[in-house]
Amino acid sequence: MAISNEELYDKAMSLSGDVEDNFLDLGKALRQLLDRDPDAFQKVWQKSNLGRRKAYYLVEVSRIYDPLPIARSRLKKIGWTKLAIVGKQIDKGNAQELLQLAEENTTKQLEALMKGEKPVDNAHCVLMYFTPKQYKVLEEALVQNGGTRSGRGIVNKEEALLRALKKAKEPTNQNA
Repeated sequence: MAISNEELYDKAMSLSGDVEDNFLDLGKALRQLLDRDPDAFQKVWQKSNLGRRKAYYLVEVSRIYDPLPIARSRLKKIGWTKLAIVGKQIDKGNAQELLQLAEENTTKQLEALMKGEKPVDNAHCVLMYFTPKQYKVLEEALVQNGGTRSGRGIVNKEEALLRALKKAKEPTNQNA
């Protein structure tokens, strides 16, 4: 029996309360809703705590993994974030290898591996909160030091921040 758009909407809203536990079912419901009723899909991510980006990632994870013969329990253990990372390159031929990579590495390590880079061991994560005015100053400094704007973020921000800090540490050439 076919499920109505209203039922899909209600299901997606209900599942969105616990994304980590329900991401496979939520992704499928969101995918079906996006295909059938894009306005209802938009309402889900606006009214829930999903956010637009995560909603589209979940749809993409559903599109990639629903047709593949992989145990849902394994996919659930790996998590939607890592599945989205390897999903860009996964197919039936390399699925086992890429899923094993996802299982054995952190998200950051996996991102590097998928770009063909060597992951950094013992990397440190720094979380900071800025006012909009402070963030504008940070963003400008990062761009001036080699960072590149990409969407709402900045690529190569780590290297750019270190360049800015090194410049700030350099002694000024003042005549004494």
